[in-house]
Amino acid sequence: MENQNQFYNLSENEMLDLWKQVMHLDTPRRDCSVEWDDGIDLDALLLTHIKQWYAHQLSNAPVNILPIENLASQVPINTRDGIAVATVPVQCVRPVEWKLAEWQRSVTEFLDPCSHEAMVQLNEWTRGGACNPAIIDYGFQMLLISTASANPQLELARCVVRPADGSYRFHAQLLSTIPEWQQSLSPLP
Repeated sequence: MENQNQFYNLSENEMLDLWKQVMHLDTPRRDCSVEWDDGIDLDALLLTHIKQWYAHQLSNAPVNILPIENLASQVPINTRDGIAVATVPVQCVRPVEWKLAEWQRSVTEFLDPCSHEAMVQLNEWTRGGACNPAIIDYGFQMLLISTASANPQLELARCVVRPADGSYRFHAQLLSTIPEWQQSLSPLP
């Protein structure tokens, strides 16, 4: 279970300030001012790095330290031959747990379309039933295998999401990955 008290929910400017602090790029002296205009735009460079870092974390970090929402009400479904085709909402970065109402359990492992397991699910004689459902993840669409209903109801569609307001929502544990991420990119001036 995630501890909500350790989650950051930052605007772009707050995230920029946090990165400067973590990278020791903030200026502790406030009694003078220095200006020049022949250097790089450090804020623009950092914002690019922040967006890359956040996209990477949403795609790869453990799900318990990322923003997760149940998007079931936002997922349109069409059916054909015992397979429900679900269109993934744009804010979904990756699925976590999905379940149709008629299934006896939810699915937390999503099959690669090229895998042997996925190919087995496409045959009506070898696919799992309501007790052993499967989902093939095509990225923008999901094939929810083994539905007897002509109008299946999606009960659960928990996904790692990119916040719609452009904010950055993540667990404090991810702060430790910032310096390492920054070093993997081009060095800052």
